[in-house]
Amino acid sequence: MKNIFQNKKAIKIAAVVILVIVMVGLTIAGIPLVKMLSTDEGREAIQAIVDRNIVLGVLVYLLLQMLQVVVALIPGGVIQILGGVLFGNFWGMVLCFLGILLGSILVFMTVRKFGMPVVEAFVDSKGIKRFEFLNDDKKLEATVFILFLIPGMPKDALTYIVPLTKIKPMRFFVLSMIARTPAIILSTVFGASLSGGNLITAIVVIAVVAVLGLTGILFKDKIIDRLRRKKESP
Repeated sequence: MKNIFQNKKAIKIAAVVILVIVMVGLTIAGIPLVKMLSTDEGREAIQAIVDRNIVLGVLVYLLLQMLQVVVALIPGGVIQILGGVLFGNFWGMVLCFLGILLGSILVFMTVRKFGMPVVEAFVDSKGIKRFEFLNDDKKLEATVFILFLIPGMPKDALTYIVPLTKIKPMRFFVLSMIARTPAIILSTVFGASLSGGNLITAIVVIAVVAVLGLTGILFKDKIIDRLRRKKESP
């Protein structure tokens, strides 16, 4: 019996190691795409891919968006804006939403399967400790929704940490994606407006994003502390 448990533990450890290697491999594979985003020539090359082959362009974009959720290569807003630039308001939003959802499902189900070792591989100990209060089931869903709604929150880290709680998968996907929707809409509208030469709309949107982002950055720690105290109070 002892050997059976030891074998199961060894298999689990091996699975986690393989998973980390795969994710690192995906990260390395995505580096050329990420570098392309940092130059005008690179962004034009991605636009050319979309213009030549819309299916390939959609797949490349979805891969970038999923990678951003899984390994947080670059700020999520950059990819969301790119969606608006490449595909316009509506389809940019749809593809951005789909990419984030697919990445979130991958991360959530992986953490549920393999637990803390996966989280520790992608989130530093400080980030894990910061959200330990989520282990308390009291008002868990409302707390998760608020955390994903507030601009500036480390949503990629939360996507790894929340699956360690008892929240139901479908509830998490629905709540987190609804909370992410305003940011997705603003980012894709900004990208589409910028690409289409609608500078007035682009300026208005970026001003709103800047105000919301600055507010989130200034008050996110206070919000987290308040949520922590509420969950810890009897």
